[in-house]
Amino acid sequence: MNEQTAIRTIGDVHCIIEYRNGKRYEMGFPNTVLLGGREALAQVLTNTLGTCPSVNSSVATNLVPSLYINAMQFGNNGLDGETPKVVSPKRTSLFGPPVATKLVNSYVSQNVTTQAVFTTTLLFDDAVDIYLSEMALQMTNNVLYSMTTFPKIKKTAETQITFNWTLNFI
Repeated sequence: MNEQTAIRTIGDVHCIIEYRNGKRYEMGFPNTVLLGGREALAQVLTNTLGTCPSVNSSVATNLVPSLYINAMQFGNNGLDGETPKVVSPKRTSLFGPPVATKLVNSYVSQNVTTQAVFTTTLLFDDAVDIYLSEMALQMTNNVLYSMTTFPKIKKTAETQITFNWTLNFI
């Protein structure tokens, strides 16, 4: 296949940290599209859902009726010391257990029609006193689509964090 015609999925996460006192801080970081996410895309496009064991959580003969990204998982085990861990495309879970899972709002960008956007907010009372350092997009079958690690963000009762995760198909 010609590298110039290959479709690739890339993306990034933009987060907005808002404090009760009105202060606001923004940061961004890239993500890794995992093998399970790539396989899900191939299955959706070929109408062969359920044929790949790593994407289908049930027996391969039972097709998954609907497959889409519906949640973000958050964790606190994404660092080696102060350095974000490298995410291999072969990962199937966060580096540690999730400390929060939130449903997402999703849409296709009106300006870039090959861009999908997934948004959620950790409210003031969510994941209080946790240092977040990893997160993932989760599909309806609980397979992770993509994942990222980042410098620790302390989530307190004084902060609300909105995450905008974009995936671009180029």
